[in-house]
Amino acid sequence: MKRNSILIAIVALFCTAATAQNNSPLVSNPNNGANNSYRTPKTTSLKQPLYTPSKLSDMAPGFPNKLVTHPLTQQHYDYTKRLHFGFAIALGALDYSITSSKETQYNSKGEASNFFVDVSTLSPLMSVSALMDYRFDHQFSFRLQVGPTFGSRIINFYSADSLNLSMQIESVLIEASLLLKYKAIRHSNVRPYMIAGLTPYCDVSAFKNFNEKRNLYIAVNPFDVALTAGVGIDAYANFFKFSIEMRYAMGMVNSISSKSLEGYEQYPKSIDKMYMHSFVLSIIFE
Repeated sequence: MKRNSILIAIVALFCTAATAQNNSPLVSNPNNGANNSYRTPKTTSLKQPLYTPSKLSDMAPGFPNKLVTHPLTQQHYDYTKRLHFGFAIALGALDYSITSSKETQYNSKGEASNFFVDVSTLSPLMSVSALMDYRFDHQFSFRLQVGPTFGSRIINFYSADSLNLSMQIESVLIEASLLLKYKAIRHSNVRPYMIAGLTPYCDVSAFKNFNEKRNLYIAVNPFDVALTAGVGIDAYANFFKFSIEMRYAMGMVNSISSKSLEGYEQYPKSIDKMYMHSFVLSIIFE
């Protein structure tokens, strides 16, 4: 009898504990009253999204459509501000692509010559320019870049496999580049791009006269238009955007002039075609 009483007490204690567990608010049971609720796990929200939803679309083009813990800087360059201004500092090299005349040339004294003309070494250039960039959409923009370029080229005249004469052509080029810029999708705070267009040039030094003391016996045309193409990377800082850009320009106008100095006509006549080339590495601040 005593054993049965103990067994009944254990069963009653178990039933009481089960009833208390079902009535607990921590347990989800649809048969309980309105006092029962689900325990939802904690969620960690990001402090700042990739872009501000109040200003930009949730599917903003040009950005990866996901949130990241590191917010992007200078977002107005890509989505709110259309017109940017800046300047560029460039270093590079000037060159000429020269086609020598195959015919024997004579000067006014009747002296015959047959030269092979070439630019043996590249000469450095330096350029400082101001620029304006107008954004059409999130991928395309138009750039106007104006400024001077300083450089020189050394043209060598070879006769019978020996150097006959070297001429240094100094140039002060006033350029106005008209360029179309295509930008890839922005990742973090960098964005690669490609650029292409036309660059008209005016060589101020071409208006100088011949100089016998400096062995300058040829003249170049002052105006030229070059096909320009390049690649670069935009980097976004807290207060400005800077870019590293590498660009190549190829002139389309024959640079050799028909003007000649009396007694030295053989030198310009030895050049059939001469086209300008330039290689430029620029640092751009906007």
